Amino acid sequence: MKNIVWCFVVLFASCGGNTNTASIDNYKEIKIEHSIVTQKIKTLNVDTILVNNIGSISGDGFWKYRQDTLYYFDRMLAVVDVYNCKGIFQHRSLGIGRGPGEVQEEIGTVCSFDSGWLLAEVYNMYRFSKVFSDKKMKFLFNWDGNFSEKKAQLRKNPNPKKDIELYVPAYDYPQMTYLNKQSALMKVSCEYPDCRERKYYEESALVGRYDFEIGSLTKLMGAYPPCYQTELFTPAFANHYYTPYRKNEYLLSFGIDSLLYVCDENFKPKRAFGLAGDIVNQNYLKTNLKKIRIEKYDFEKEEKTKGHYTSIFYCKKEDLTFRIYKTGILTDDLSEDLDLLNNPSRMQIYKGDNLIGDVEVPGDFEIIAYA
Repeated sequence: MKNIVWCFVVLFASCGGNTNTASIDNYKEIKIEHSIVTQKIKTLNVDTILVNNIGSISGDGFWKYRQDTLYYFDRMLAVVDVYNCKGIFQHRSLGIGRGPGEVQEEIGTVCSFDSGWLLAEVYNMYRFSKVFSDKKMKFLFNWDGNFSEKKAQLRKNPNPKKDIELYVPAYDYPQMTYLNKQSALMKVSCEYPDCRERKYYEESALVGRYDFEIGSLTKLMGAYPPCYQTELFTPAFANHYYTPYRKNEYLLSFGIDSLLYVCDENFKPKRAFGLAGDIVNQNYLKTNLKKIRIEKYDFEKEEKTKGHYTSIFYCKKEDLTFRIYKTGILTDDLSEDLDLLNNPSRMQIYKGDNLIGDVEVPGDFEIIAYA
């Protein structure tokens, strides 16, 4: 029996060291530029490609696009299914194992470069050719000594600003960006402490630089903005997203922050712009664990009922920024069965710093390429 996967491809017409020194201080001097609303785009045409998958899928995966070819990376099965631009299945590659075309664990994140792919698991990194052959494998960290012993030591006295071994590739909306033959940027999450502790927001980094030749993360960058660091935190929305921006710059976005932060190459914010989306429920459950047990914090209900930003994409050619978000749903619309809830998705479109559109898009929509 064939498994059917839906893929939405949208074509828009033109309309040093391993120390993370970032902190809330980085945000004190930035300039907040108020966006001008020049809305011209009110509707969006979405084409649907129906792809035929001949094998089983886990349902947990993500799409990549390069050279008129679609790639579906199944995280749990650790396979990639390749389709042509018409959605016709071509072949399946990778898989879990120790062979020349296999990986050892589930897939974390992937990025492409001229001659191939970089792929991250939790603690392993791989470099493949375009057809997922010629495997080269490295570790995420260059460990000195016993791995388990070092991890145990870090858990006892974690220092998120300095200890690169505390970090793993972010699982939610994973991102990795190829820099050069030797290095790549990677969206990261701190394991100890985790997002249920205030220290996470005060000290943890957002992005790491990975050196493939050394076989280790070498630098930590970025920090959570004031709304996370000065208020009781919201664990369900400890999410951040980045995209390469203008020359030597990056754009940072966060789950519950309406601002878009323009950062330098070290992810230190320089200025910010952006307007809040059409969010109808921002009644976030904020907590600290001295007052409420984590077992009573309903992550699933928060994500399915509250508004939050989910991903960004920048098109350098057109100077367009696309930010996807969930609107949330009103209390009157709540159902006892969370699976029946539909948290609508919308997308903001910025030309430069100015908002030119805010349109409805399909659920779990994400831009993977601009053509």
